[in-house]
Amino acid sequence: MSDFTLPTNIKQIGSIGDGLRIYMEDYVCTFLHQYAEAGGYGERLAFLVGRQIVIDGQPILFVNGAIHGKHVEEVDGFLRFSEKSRDYAERMLDEHFPMMEIVGWMQSQPSYGTYLNQHYASYHLRQFRKAYQVMYVLDPIERSNAFYFPDPDSLTPSERMGEVSGYFIYYEKNVNMHEYMLANKVVEYTPKDPTIIDRADFSYADEDKEEPLYEDMKDEAPLYSSYSSKSRPQMEPEEIIRRHQADKARRKAPVAEQKRALNMVASLCAVLFIVSFVLGVGFIRSQDRIDMLEEEIRLLSIGMRNVLAQATPETPEVADDPLASVFAEQVPPTTQQDDGNYTELPTPEPTPPTQTYEATPTPTDPPNETAEVFAHIPETYTIQYGDSLISIAMRFFNDPEMVAEIMALNGIEDPNHIVAGRTIALPRR
Repeated sequence: MSDFTLPTNIKQIGSIGDGLRIYMEDYVCTFLHQYAEAGGYGERLAFLVGRQIVIDGQPILFVNGAIHGKHVEEVDGFLRFSEKSRDYAERMLDEHFPMMEIVGWMQSQPSYGTYLNQHYASYHLRQFRKAYQVMYVLDPIERSNAFYFPDPDSLTPSERMGEVSGYFIYYEKNVNMHEYMLANKVVEYTPKDPTIIDRADFSYADEDKEEPLYEDMKDEAPLYSSYSSKSRPQMEPEEIIRRHQADKARRKAPVAEQKRALNMVASLCAVLFIVSFVLGVGFIRSQDRIDMLEEEIRLLSIGMRNVLAQATPETPEVADDPLASVFAEQVPPTTQQDDGNYTELPTPEPTPPTQTYEATPTPTDPPNETAEVFAHIPETYTIQYGDSLISIAMRFFNDPEMVAEIMALNGIEDPNHIVAGRTIALPRR
């Protein structure tokens, strides 16, 4: 590399900035434009062949050849290289471009300018992982082109491919590319001895002019014809419009499918939200009904306890065993004989109650009726499960109006809210 020198016969395209510098050989540039134009309104792909070197710390990329995209396949409306395409490119490298490697690829997009499609940008980052491998976007209809390469300083994924501000086209003998074109017949051209390489400055001719690119080839079929001098495929305007619209529809098909899928997902989410909302409202209403039923059951339980308390007899023994008197009346007394048989005993006659007579108190000793009434009432009572203030008042005082005094004496605010196990004081008046 010590004797390596940069080409002197060059032409600058655009403004040259910092970073990677690209030198594309004129023969390769002409071939790519003719190859893309021969495809009409259809896309085409090609491999870029060359090498990358560093001179005085400056990375330089030379594009010395191109291999057309043979056996490409279409997936979801976009072209890509197949395994056969890569195998073919490897064979062409061995046969026509020794000591070189694939340094990038070309994608033609007629009538779309040099806009970088995000799908192709992601494809480049997945398949061409070397930092110096570039993407060459070409529009044969608008006659525009641009280089893109991975940008390590990008902040967002959508900016991972940056456009090269400018590049160089240089002119020198390119026997390898000439032999490749002769062997593959990719585009129509007239073979020319590649030793005649002296060229004028490279420039695209105007649309109305048809003059050869090189002065020494005016009278012959131009091998290195200018890009605009090659006639476009002869098609009627209606056919051009139809094919253009069909190509756009093909590009938009995956986007339409994605939109339909998103609309379906959004509709499903809306239906699920409505169903969840209805179920939630129904659950809240059911919970309110359950709370109301629990409150009604509690009130009915309190009322039932009050009724049972009022219907309880005064005799504690009978109250404890309400079925004792029933069985006492229905089961007659019996005795067992010697032979094991049972005979019914006669029912004893009821004994008339003994009459007692109380002494008439003297005027000097008046009766204390209140003391007699409250004599058998305990001072405190521990509330049992199922008690209520009314039942307690009826049990000890046989008077439901004593509830107010029990509440006042024990500081109870709500007569329906008492706790089992609490000990309360009973009035002693």
